[in-house]
Amino acid sequence: MRSALTVARVTSLLGVFLAVAMLMGVIGAGLAAPVIGAAGLAARESVGMFDRLPGDLEQNPLAQQSRILTADGSILATPAKQNRIIVDSSEISEHMKNAQIAIEDERFFDHGGLDVEALARAVVSNATSDTTQGGSTLTQQYIKMALEQEAVKERDAEALQQLRARSGMDGYIRKLRELKYAVTLEERLTKDEILVGYLNLAFYGDNVYGVEAAARHYFNVKAADLSIPQAATLAGIVRAPSTTNPVYDIETSTARRNTVLRNMRDQGMITQQEWEEATASPIELDLTDSQRSCINSRNPYFCDYVTAWLLRQPALGATQEERLENLTTGGLTVTTTLDSELSNQVREILRETTPENDYNIGSAATIIEPGTGKVLAFNQSSEYTFDESGDKVTTTSINWNVDSAYGGPGGMELGSVAKAYTVVEALEKGVPVETTLEMPEPQRADASGVWINNPDDPQTPDGSVHPVAVFEQEDFQEGCTIGEDYWTVRNAADQNHDPEISLRKATALSINTAFATLASQVGTCDIVETMTRMGMRDSTGEQFSPFPPSIVLGSDYASPMTVAASYAAFASGGIYCPPVPVTKVVDTNGEELPLDLPECERVIDEEVALGTVELLKGVLSPQGSGWDAILEGGRPAGGKTGTNNNSSHTWFAGFTKQLSTAVFVGVPTGASLGADRENLTIGDTYIEGPLYGSSLAAPTWKRIMDVASEGMPAEDWENPSDEILNGRRVTIPPIIGLNQQEARDRLQDVGLTATTQDVASGQPPGTVLYTTPGVGSSIRTSTQVVLHISTGRAVATRSLPPSTTGTRSAPPAQPAPAPAPAPAPAPAPAPAPEPEPAPEPPGTEPPPEDGGGPGNGGGPPADPPGQGDGDDA
Repeated sequence: MRSALTVARVTSLLGVFLAVAMLMGVIGAGLAAPVIGAAGLAARESVGMFDRLPGDLEQNPLAQQSRILTADGSILATPAKQNRIIVDSSEISEHMKNAQIAIEDERFFDHGGLDVEALARAVVSNATSDTTQGGSTLTQQYIKMALEQEAVKERDAEALQQLRARSGMDGYIRKLRELKYAVTLEERLTKDEILVGYLNLAFYGDNVYGVEAAARHYFNVKAADLSIPQAATLAGIVRAPSTTNPVYDIETSTARRNTVLRNMRDQGMITQQEWEEATASPIELDLTDSQRSCINSRNPYFCDYVTAWLLRQPALGATQEERLENLTTGGLTVTTTLDSELSNQVREILRETTPENDYNIGSAATIIEPGTGKVLAFNQSSEYTFDESGDKVTTTSINWNVDSAYGGPGGMELGSVAKAYTVVEALEKGVPVETTLEMPEPQRADASGVWINNPDDPQTPDGSVHPVAVFEQEDFQEGCTIGEDYWTVRNAADQNHDPEISLRKATALSINTAFATLASQVGTCDIVETMTRMGMRDSTGEQFSPFPPSIVLGSDYASPMTVAASYAAFASGGIYCPPVPVTKVVDTNGEELPLDLPECERVIDEEVALGTVELLKGVLSPQGSGWDAILEGGRPAGGKTGTNNNSSHTWFAGFTKQLSTAVFVGVPTGASLGADRENLTIGDTYIEGPLYGSSLAAPTWKRIMDVASEGMPAEDWENPSDEILNGRRVTIPPIIGLNQQEARDRLQDVGLTATTQDVASGQPPGTVLYTTPGVGSSIRTSTQVVLHISTGRAVATRSLPPSTTGTRSAPPAQPAPAPAPAPAPAPAPAPAPEPEPAPEPPGTEPPPEDGGGPGNGGGPPADPPGQGDGDDA
């Protein structure tokens, strides 16, 4: 049996030996002994095969990890199919090079790719003993690893099987191919280039490839800094990486390391003393996890976002599959916009704001740079893991900051954050900052929004009754109106139902009824178009619903990143920049890839932006709903609170000239707070009453912005023009004799608003009798026109003023007329009205936030989509 086995071994290896001899030019007549039978035919055929084998190794670039860097160049993640970092010769210690040579190929610098002595020894040993001895040089091993790597990358299972064949014809051909490649490679590359290629390619166990990744993984050092025992440990792993790596078996790894050290000493690579010290030292591991997936990143949520963003970039490939392959194998260097230190600070603040609690309330925040769209930081209060906690808030991999396309949960209800766009539309339509809104007379509605004193269908109160403003379908633009007969709008704490409210006060306190009134005047369809233009869209990327509760009170959903980017347009004077997390991507050749970066564009006039900022700055004042967000040192800032109907989603979105930040606090899963919606205790914070945007989101925004703004100059915006502040001059159009609604419409066409005053008259009820100031007067659009409206009941002692106040003649006087009132002369231009006196600053309680608190306006049952549970519905 032993004899037969020996003959078989000799026969199978004879062809290899013969080919080696031919290749080295040492074949002679005595060596070419007769070979009989099938073995001889196989040998002769194999020599022919050897001659026909290609000589050049056409290897695809090595699969290596890419690097995702923060803005300051530190590593955020290294996405890769294989944890590999390619390094140059100068980045590998000489100890490492020597150790690998000592254990794998001691005559590496003496042979030309084939070590005849080693190969002959292997033939004889394998033919005459039961042990298997390798005769491959380090160059041949490099060739074998390179070919296997290519087969794996190309997913060529058949080629991989042939490359790993150890016997029979496949094993014979494999050996011949490796020999031919080795000889050619030695002619083209220097010894150092081959050695460095080997060290970059080798598998070092525990899912690390290449010496740089191995050095970092096992010892937390770079390959250039490997010590003698560390280098020997790594070199000893390559032959059997699954069993000799120190994580798997420290004792076996130590024994293998000592073998390498002995070889290094025997080959003169280290001194006797160095050998003794290295052999006596234990293997001291300092394991570091690979960042090849985002879960091990320092900011896994941002890492996920960047990865999703890159997979949409055509420069990385024609399909998503190609882009992923390029990202995980192409060795790309991706530079992001992330300020890692700031992002870490944001995370800590958010976790302090919403620690684990009984209400499943979490928090998230995004910071955008106005004028560029760069995502400087974002984070959230949860821990990142694929093994979500039961509440899906304490631990989760869902990214609360981003839209659905990038892994977000579908956004959160905006609440009164949406009101800023009604302000923009009003200013664009000529409504000035200093305007005063005439408010509808408050009606009564029950808690579900049913109009109690509806003249068409009176209702018996069901439970509590609240003051509301009532709007009907004709109050809004066709196509963007309510779906029912009426819509009741309620204010927080049932306050602010005055007959007139300045736009400044309405914005500062986020008064729902005022904004519903303003929206009815400037056009709800137009507001939606403005929001879309300014990048405000729902989390799916679609335009918001064209219904008043959505566009006025914020019942639609958006992500913090979308809100922060849109609000940045106010800070930058009307320039909107889509969010961008990456500044450049460089390939392994140092070439920068042509990224499809979105361009910034002007979306609103600069003066309109300045006017909006002027009003939003009032929110961050002692009289505003965001008084608790006033920045350190009074740094100029504007912003808006937001709260949805049941307080499960609250916001503060605001900006300085340099930064725009949106903070969300609430239940990100979309669940309701239920019965626990008031008097909450979250961590060390007790919240009396309902949770508003002013409760936690506003002070959290302040903390984040104070940290983010540190060291930045406190810059303010220019004052808006006089026209934006006080309105342009217009002429009161001819409206005498029109009914009240027609008159209002005509005044609105020129940018004017009106109040009314009843006058006893025999003219049809609702008819405009005269105006103050008079028709034809030139006034500012901030000045309200008083419409004197006929009651339809004549009074004998009264008559109309002369027709000089209007364009139509007065009707005939009634019997027994009394002296007419003095005609209303055309006044001189009205001065800009003084701002209303500021109330006393609040004490410990903020002003009520009408921007979307509980019970802030309801609609009748069965509202159309987008209406039933809006910001205040």
